Formats: sequence, C-alpha cells, structure tokens
Amino acid sequence: MIYKTREMPKLIIGQHALLKRLPINHEKYEKIRLDYYNGKAGFGGEREFDYQLREFIPPYPYAILHDLFLKQDHAYFQIDSILITPSIIILFEIKNIAGKLHIKENPTQFIREAANGERTVLKSPLAEMERKKHFFTNWLQQRNIDIPLTEFVVFAYQNELTIENMASSRIAFTYEIPNKLRALEMQSDILTSEQIRRLANELKNAHREYEPFPLTEKYKLTTQELNTGVACPTCNHLSMRWQLKKWNCQACGHQDLDAHLITLQEWYCIEGTQLTNQQFRQFTNIHSRHIAKRLLANPFTRISGKKRYAIYHLSPKLLSNPTNLTF
Repeated sequence: MIYKTREMPKLIIGQHALLKRLPINHEKYEKIRLDYYNGKAGFGGEREFDYQLREFIPPYPYAILHDLFLKQDHAYFQIDSILITPSIIILFEIKNIAGKLHIKENPTQFIREAANGERTVLKSPLAEMERKKHFFTNWLQQRNIDIPLTEFVVFAYQNELTIENMASSRIAFTYEIPNKLRALEMQSDILTSEQIRRLANELKNAHREYEPFPLTEKYKLTTQELNTGVACPTCNHLSMRWQLKKWNCQACGHQDLDAHLITLQEWYCIEGTQLTNQQFRQFTNIHSRHIAKRLLANPFTRISGKKRYAIYHLSPKLLSNPTNLTF
C-alpha cells in the first residue's frame, strides 16, 4: 500500500514562475534555468521509478512512501522512496543522469562522461545513501525498531555503467526494480502488518515539508529586477489586462476570470507569503486600488490590518492551482 505519494517539488514550481519574470539577458537567468531543468529531469526520473514500481505487488504486507524529508540528530535528510516489509526496509536513491557513468569505491568516485568525452566528477549517490542510512537507522533505534536495512541506487536513464571495487547489486535501472525486489529473500518476520501500518503512518507524520521560498532570497534577487504583469495561461506572455471585469490577453485574445490567482502563486514562490494592495498593483500592472482589493478577496488570501495598513496573507493551497508546467 502506498502511504505517501510523490508530488511535484515546490522548487520546480517556483523556478518555473521565476523564469517567466526574469529577463532572459539577466546574469542569473542561465543558472536558474539550469537548476530548473535539472530539477525537472530528477522529478521525471522519480516518476518513472514510481511507474515501474507499480508492477511490484508482493504476497506479504508492505508499505511504500515516496519523497520523505526527515530530521534526526539535528540533521535533515531526504529519502526518495522507501519500502517497508515484514523482514527488511529498503531505501531507494533515484538519479536521472545522462551520459556514461563511472562508479567506484575506495576511494568513492562518481564520474559522468558526456558524449564529447568531457568528464565531470559528481557527488556520489552511494555516499549520499550511506549518510541517509546512518540517520534513518538512528531514527528507527530512537523508536526501538530493530530491522535490517538495504538500499538501491536507481538510474532512470539507461546509462552505460562502469562499476569498480563494489557490489553491482546495489545499483539498478528503474525497469529492473520489480524483478530485483521479487528476487529478495525474505527472512523471518520482524514487523507485523499492524506494525508496518503504524510505522508508515509515523513516517508520514514525521515528514517535514521542504520550504524553498522566497526565491528572491535563494537567488539574491530584488523585485525590481523582475518583469511585471499577469501571464496568459494560453500563450504565457505577461500581457493580460483587466478590462470589463475579466482578464484579456493583448497577445492572443484569450479571456480569463482567474488569471490573477496564478500571479498570486508566482508571488508566493518568488516573494513570499505576504503582500499589500500596492505591491499587488505594481506586480500585476493594475492601476485601481479598488479593483485590486476585489481581486485580492478570494479563497486563497486572508487579510490582517485595515485600510492602507492591510496585509494579505497567501495560502500554500495556491501551489495546488493548475499551471502550464508540463513534463
């Protein structure tokens, strides 16, 4: 049973919003664009893993949780996916990296070789996994749970791999995972079905939501460096104008009643959870304070203060609004 599904990372949603508003010739545009596409690739690899894992339906009780962010011993660690069985817990580290990969231990090396022969030393997912196993073991011991752990480093991209000085059984492609899990020898049961359920729920409740916003702080940007306006959900241009009680796109002619909600989502990601009527007007290119006030009266805002001291607090539910972000 799946106790926690995988959702689109907040950081990807925010970077997508930021790239719409950052001038393409800005000195940090390329850095943010690269972060965004790397994040999308990583999430795409994780979704491919989730798709392949659907084939695995064991005869024993089990629990699956995706994308856990936990804290132990004053340290935070993230587990891409976890499988709890009666006799063993399996951790998964999922990578989506193009090119030839050279992997070795003693000393640990993880090298990507591009098509042009250029070699880049990357942070080893094997070392990352050892760190996560250490903290997760402590997390379990703190709850008096003693059960063996094993792990897989999973590649979504079908790379050419060169593996030295290590057991290749710890490494797999996504399509291999169901067979590898079915081939695991289950020893005597340590956890009952009820204990698996309780542990899965405790892990789900212990999950800490990663909050990457505001992105202006992360990337050291100011509001003045960003393009203003309301983006058209059809053509993506910042060319919507509020006319005759609706948003009208000056580029493609699309009309919309709620285009400002996506703009509030973008503000939430880029600038943070609060804004004033004046900030909203400047960000959307609306001139009327009264129109802005009406648009800000929606299910995703809560107001504190009165008149010119009013502050609008934005709900994180804005992030669940549809965007034109696709994979």
